Amino acid sequence: NALVGTIQEKFLELPAFLVDDTARALALVMMFTWFDLPESAEVVDKVLDMAKVSDKHQILALQMLRAFVEEFNKELPHRYISRQRRVVVMFRDKQLKNIFEHSLEAMRRAISKLSDADRGRDQAMILSQSLLLQKDCLSFDFIGLAPDESSDDAVAIQIPSTWKDIIQTDDFLDPYFDGYKHCSPPVSSQFIEVLVMLASIRRSFYMESVRIVFVKRMCSGIVEILTNGIGLEDVENYHHMHRLLARFRCIHTLIEIEDMPVYRELLASVATFSLTGLTLYEWSPNSIAPLLTFWSKVASTHDLRDNSNAEIAGDLIASTLPQIIREYLRAMILATMRVITGETLADNPLENVDALLDSMALVANIARSSYESCAPVILEIFREMAGKYQALLNSGQAGEEAVVVIEGQLAWPVYAVAQCISSRQPYKSLPEDDRMDAEMFATGLELDRLVQQRIQSSISAPPPEALELAFLQMYQGFRASYIGEQNYKTTAVYAKLSSFVGLKDSASVLELVLQKVLFNFRTWPSQSQVIQRSLQLFHDMSIGYVSVRQVAKLDTVKLLLANHSSDQFQFLRSIDEYKQRSQYYAGLARILFTGDTSAVQFSEFMQPWTQTVDRLMSLSDAQLTQDSVRAELIRIMRDLRGFLSAVSSKTNYILFFDWISAGRMGLVHRCLQIDADPKVQVAALKFLAEFVYNRTQRLNFDVTSANGILIFREASAAIWEYGNFILKSTQPVRDVYKDRYKGVAVCFNVLMRLITGKYVAIGVMPLYGDTALERAYGIVLELLKKLPVPDVIAYPKLGKATMSMLEALLAKNNVDLLGMDEMAYEQIMRLCVEAFDHAETTVSSHACSVIDSVLTSAIEGTDSGKHANLVRLVRDRPDIVKYLLRTTLNIVLFEDRPNDWSFSRPLFCLIVLDGDSALQHTSQIVQYQPDERREELIKALKDLFSAADFVLTTSNRDSFTQALTHYRREVTSKNLILMVPTNQTLGAAVDIMAHQENKGSEAEGPGSHSVKDSEEGAMAD
Repeated sequence: NALVGTIQEKFLELPAFLVDDTARALALVMMFTWFDLPESAEVVDKVLDMAKVSDKHQILALQMLRAFVEEFNKELPHRYISRQRRVVVMFRDKQLKNIFEHSLEAMRRAISKLSDADRGRDQAMILSQSLLLQKDCLSFDFIGLAPDESSDDAVAIQIPSTWKDIIQTDDFLDPYFDGYKHCSPPVSSQFIEVLVMLASIRRSFYMESVRIVFVKRMCSGIVEILTNGIGLEDVENYHHMHRLLARFRCIHTLIEIEDMPVYRELLASVATFSLTGLTLYEWSPNSIAPLLTFWSKVASTHDLRDNSNAEIAGDLIASTLPQIIREYLRAMILATMRVITGETLADNPLENVDALLDSMALVANIARSSYESCAPVILEIFREMAGKYQALLNSGQAGEEAVVVIEGQLAWPVYAVAQCISSRQPYKSLPEDDRMDAEMFATGLELDRLVQQRIQSSISAPPPEALELAFLQMYQGFRASYIGEQNYKTTAVYAKLSSFVGLKDSASVLELVLQKVLFNFRTWPSQSQVIQRSLQLFHDMSIGYVSVRQVAKLDTVKLLLANHSSDQFQFLRSIDEYKQRSQYYAGLARILFTGDTSAVQFSEFMQPWTQTVDRLMSLSDAQLTQDSVRAELIRIMRDLRGFLSAVSSKTNYILFFDWISAGRMGLVHRCLQIDADPKVQVAALKFLAEFVYNRTQRLNFDVTSANGILIFREASAAIWEYGNFILKSTQPVRDVYKDRYKGVAVCFNVLMRLITGKYVAIGVMPLYGDTALERAYGIVLELLKKLPVPDVIAYPKLGKATMSMLEALLAKNNVDLLGMDEMAYEQIMRLCVEAFDHAETTVSSHACSVIDSVLTSAIEGTDSGKHANLVRLVRDRPDIVKYLLRTTLNIVLFEDRPNDWSFSRPLFCLIVLDGDSALQHTSQIVQYQPDERREELIKALKDLFSAADFVLTTSNRDSFTQALTHYRREVTSKNLILMVPTNQTLGAAVDIMAHQENKGSEAEGPGSHSVKDSEEGAMAD
């Protein structure tokens, strides 16, 4: 009431931004008190009444209603989502329709008074605000999806059926078209924006008879605007008209009116508008995509048999589609030339590859609907541009700028060919279409050969990346459409290709594609997108059961396997592009291990690495620290890691294991001893992490094999070496994550993979005196003790690695092997509590699992006499149990987390250990709550604590978890928002378990507070 009164009395004196901020604050108050205060639901009615006072008050009311709708539609943090959704549903059902009706009435009155000179300014403001409010109402999240501003324009608006009486009237659209015609920008743009949203209302919202009326009125309004060019000289109006066409055609198929004159009028006017608009790319570049969307939708429902059917405008569509493609490509070619030559400061349309591919996909969809008439248009433009390019090169006087300009222009027809081939649908494609694909592909191949010759010529400037990316897209599209995993009948395409360029089958095409990829590897720098796309194409060729076997038979591949570390490949010379190296060698590994790979073949492939590793092993420690040698160490470690990542079978892994076990594993240990360069150490550790990873069970050795023990020993020694280095290093730390935590996180991952791999029985190691396990565990515990607790959150990757490792390390079967002391126990519990707030939910779940495992083992050990060390630690440090108990209880009671199940497991163990403290702490929280909430809360908590006997059994655990889920549901449904206690001492606690239906019984209890920080302070004391 205070906020509403303040705004109403002083809005003329306050700045506009302050009125808006106050209204938004009021909206939040309404949202959080909707179920508690009846007045909250009445605020909208008060604002609607205020609008009747004067025009000024009407403007204020519209502004406030906009703020309300926007705030209710805004996504709040996750902890409030369930409550927010309930309030939003109530607001939608009870108030939003009234707000929308009010905005409609305000708009209609303002349109009728626009001619009043004395009130014109206020009416224009009312008109603008009412349209903005309508736009907000129509943008509302009606069905409970998270708002997404980047969502596709074609998404239908899910208006409730209860709004039919407002919208389903014969003259509903008339004020919008009339207002658009009589208003100037920006108000006219707002009218057409609302029309865009009205055109997006779900088709099922209308009954058939009403839908015909709506579609006819929308069509006639659009035709009038396009025919007379009303307001289209303004760029905003022009752009929103394109959006209106796209949305309208996406939602409505227009089959209701295709036999009516208005349908032909619409298509004719849009065709004229489109052919003109495509030449205005630089004026409104964002308008091209909606325009192509409109014609793509028209084409998708157009059948070849309709070409001669004038009654449904089939002849008009058939003649328009080729013109759309021709004008679009010519407009893009011209715009590219103007950008490259500097005639315009507009952005180069070739730079945004994603948007370009989306537009080309629409062009391909248009072309495929009428391929016999559209494909020749693309081919004509392609050959015209290619002819100019060849003539320029043959002239011998070609300047670099002229060559680069025409190469940039050529990217457009190449992309068009690529997308047309990619969009082929085997079950719909005719032999004639396949022959046309072959002709376009052959033309692209001839151009590519010409460009490759030009690259090797005296012209120093490289061709535009866009052209090379277009070629790669063309090769990728042809491979996917004609050489995929499915054995399609593609005789027509290869017969045509053979006559054009001599490619008789899929093997010859794959050979050509691979040669193109290798050519790019040799000629383009590692940072180029061309290298990234070439590697992606190489990766795609190496996956798939059929594809990789076809590739493995190629002569080029056999030559590549014999010379895989070629210095001619520029990206292999760099140590920074490690992802590219890994992707390259992973692809080679998949190809190498296709079928049965003999030891001789493997040895031949590894020969370059064998020579490199043996040479590095022979160097002294001083030589290893030289810059050139360190770079070589990083390269070899990353290459081996990438290669090993694609090894999926035990047989192939053993080949690699035998190779590296022949005295070459020592290079990894020597890398860890180079304290001058953390990059070398991390590269070695990451290789080790891949080496010990039991991916696809590749490390499941035979029972009689000692390989698992040997791997564990090598990894344990590496962890111990690096851990000692970290603990004893005196080197200055410039970046704590890169210099320290990155390697520590990888160490933790190595140990986690060793334990979870289950290919070595680590439990028997202490029995026969093997110290590998003890050394690994010991150094990891020392690292954990030195790890600052807040850094688990500050460095997310470190926190994730730490919790994953601890979950494996402290699993029930391993907990006795660790040998924790009191300091390590306390530090681990602190780290787990800190991880509760990690950004990733899985990390907090890992932390819960660690606490649950430790406490479960301690409780079971108390009864059985096992786990003596752990039982002693838990018994001697009750403060840690209390700390964990209160922290976990606070999370369960005050927060709504998606992994409540995970928190319920350690909480059950904590209550088993110290049930009195749990009841005391919970009862004091209840005492702090307002009286009106206390009764319902006590009942919900009583049900929670009485749902299971707190004895450690599986059934009791499950009962408690179910009770916690029920508690969460009850609290949400009854809108019980708990107030977090402050640092003040609380009064007498409420005895929850003794509470009956009457409100009476209270038990005396000591004061306490439950904030996590205070508990941490008490534990530290």
